[in-house]
Amino acid sequence: MELIPTPMPDGDVKVDILIVDDNPNNLLALEAMLSDLGQNLVRAHSGVEALRRLLEGDFALALLDIQMPDLDGFQTAALIRSRERSRHMPIIFLTAHNKSDDQISKAYELGAVDFLFKPIVPAILRAKVQAFVELSRKTEEMKRQAQLLREATQREHERRLEEAAQRWEADRLREEMVKERRLTETLARTVAERERAEAALQSSNDRLRFLSEMANRLLVGERPKELLHSLYRDLSGHLNLEVYFNYLLQPDGRTLRLEDFNGVDDAAAQALHLVQLGDGLVGTVAQTRRSLIVEHVHESDDPSVAGIRRLGLTAHACFPLVAQGRLLGTLAFGTRQRAAFVPDDIAVMQVVCDQVAVSLERARLIEELSLRNYDLADADRRKDEFLAMLAHELRNPMAPIVNAVHLLRLPQAKGPVVQRALDAIDRQVGHMVRLVDDLLDLSRINTGKVELRKERVSLSTIIEHAVQTSAPLVQKQKHEFVLSMPPEEIRLIADRTRLTQVVSNLLNNAAKYSPPGGRIDLSVVREGQEVVITVRDRGIGIRPEMLDSVFGLFVQSDRTADRSQGGLGIGLTLVRSLVEMHGGSVVAHSEGLGRGSEFIVRLPIIDTRTIPPPPPEPPRAATRENGMKVMVVEDNADVRETMRDFLQLSGHEVTVAVDGPTAVEALLEQRPDVALVDIGLPGLDGYQMLAALRERAADLPTVFIALTGYGRPQDRQRAFEAGFYDHLVKPVDSDALLRLLDEARTRVGREPPDADS
Repeated sequence: MELIPTPMPDGDVKVDILIVDDNPNNLLALEAMLSDLGQNLVRAHSGVEALRRLLEGDFALALLDIQMPDLDGFQTAALIRSRERSRHMPIIFLTAHNKSDDQISKAYELGAVDFLFKPIVPAILRAKVQAFVELSRKTEEMKRQAQLLREATQREHERRLEEAAQRWEADRLREEMVKERRLTETLARTVAERERAEAALQSSNDRLRFLSEMANRLLVGERPKELLHSLYRDLSGHLNLEVYFNYLLQPDGRTLRLEDFNGVDDAAAQALHLVQLGDGLVGTVAQTRRSLIVEHVHESDDPSVAGIRRLGLTAHACFPLVAQGRLLGTLAFGTRQRAAFVPDDIAVMQVVCDQVAVSLERARLIEELSLRNYDLADADRRKDEFLAMLAHELRNPMAPIVNAVHLLRLPQAKGPVVQRALDAIDRQVGHMVRLVDDLLDLSRINTGKVELRKERVSLSTIIEHAVQTSAPLVQKQKHEFVLSMPPEEIRLIADRTRLTQVVSNLLNNAAKYSPPGGRIDLSVVREGQEVVITVRDRGIGIRPEMLDSVFGLFVQSDRTADRSQGGLGIGLTLVRSLVEMHGGSVVAHSEGLGRGSEFIVRLPIIDTRTIPPPPPEPPRAATRENGMKVMVVEDNADVRETMRDFLQLSGHEVTVAVDGPTAVEALLEQRPDVALVDIGLPGLDGYQMLAALRERAADLPTVFIALTGYGRPQDRQRAFEAGFYDHLVKPVDSDALLRLLDEARTRVGREPPDADS
């Protein structure tokens, strides 16, 4: 029922009053008492009907009898108060019962404005109701006045808006022109940056493709020596190098003979035709089996570089050719066009030299075995499988990278498409880095460049870290993993990182060559003065004739293209080498194809009681609970800005410097916790910068970490000797960097780690 307010004779609007009583006589009596007020009186014979009336309209006041069937007055009032629309409506309770304090209290708790007892005095009832009628009218009048005020304010606001719009319209064209010009400039910068990124990515792809093709040509060719001249020429052209020299060690083991060269005349080459071990740069590199990079030759007065200075070279890089621990010769590159090499170029030269050494060694072995009438068919097959897998693993990441480049070139590529392309590039580059790291690890071991960093370690910690490393692959294949450890703690004197790599490689091998949902068992037991680590799977197994050679470099057991699980198949070779370097042994067992494999590692347990415990950890710095003050010293803007953004988003306070002299002053002034310093800085390089700081402020507490593209052992050693706490090779792994920053907080003042760790 909807009631429309009716104007009264004096111009006032009638209000609605709700009277609720289950007795019709009481309702008539109330209407009679209130009729003189001239308001709209609405009846309700129960609490339910009263609630229905409230749904139909608003009331200035409700007269509510307490004693009613179904819903009494208190229950009805509670429901009225539960609705937002009627929550504040005045309620006067009516009752014929004796006055009760409990009833009165309950009434007022429900928000009653009064409490009347029957029989009701008409004058009192009219006076109270009239007061609430006037209150309702005044409230409505205030609402009306407020609405008029809002309308006036709105009109004034609209007038001012119109004036402001006219002023804004006058300036809009000028601002639009400025905005358009700025947008054009921004788009131009974005296009330029995108073109630079595409060019860099294309250059990286070209380099990877070049290395892959060179590896195929070297390792697949029947006679690699016949390919070397064309390969050297291609490499020199790729890296813009004009000169190369290839020396091979002669049968006497002391003489190096120049086998191939380019960029010098025959007379100069004849003078350099034979070199003895230890003589000159070439002889020194061959004798020490360490590469030697000479830059800024024209500025050096070192007598040892006089020979290359006479050839007009301004930069020279010489590498030993070593395979399976055997010196084969040297390979050197030089240029007359620039004073220094790009770090990436040195890395490419090193990889090519390793490939040449492997190829020469393979050719030597083939020739030697052919003379002895050995059957090389099986060895060639394993080699070909390895090389096919190498080419496969190097080319596979190139496809998504090239596809991502094409996507990024499309002008409509935005948002999720760009992000997916960047994610694909990141994953595939990471995969290739892992492949190269495995190859470099094997190369370092074979050339004797790896020295174990032994310390007191808990075997349980090593097992835990290895399991965590392999967990993603095990979980991806949905394998059941069972670990069995001895109750007592076993301690070893070992290289923690390398032993973790051994166990992780065995677990990865088991996960790769087991069908999804298989079972992998890792058990550790102590047998006398040895610890035995066993990894067992129920996978494809190993043929009996392969058990003795499964740890060989070119051996891959039944690993065809349709069963490939990724990688180069050199994990077991690394396992055997690292285990033997720890004085242990590793063997493989299998009952045949389809019956699983078992790898057993035995390591000696050394009595650690006579070895002093490591020094206690120094207390953590109390200046900052989470982030640290970090300065990035880097002249490459892209490296500097991306590293600053990454560290800031990781919770650190970061400042930057672009050259050596600026960095020295900033470090003395700001005194950060950690400084990440690029070695190849303008003005002062990283070594000179650190020396200048030590001279001016020997007590500077900053921890210095070197960033460089040079990752050879001698580069690390030089950084540590200069005073750097650690040596990171670009591109820096973000997780490793954050761990190192956290570690630096606790290790201020400690000696830096060994160079070969």
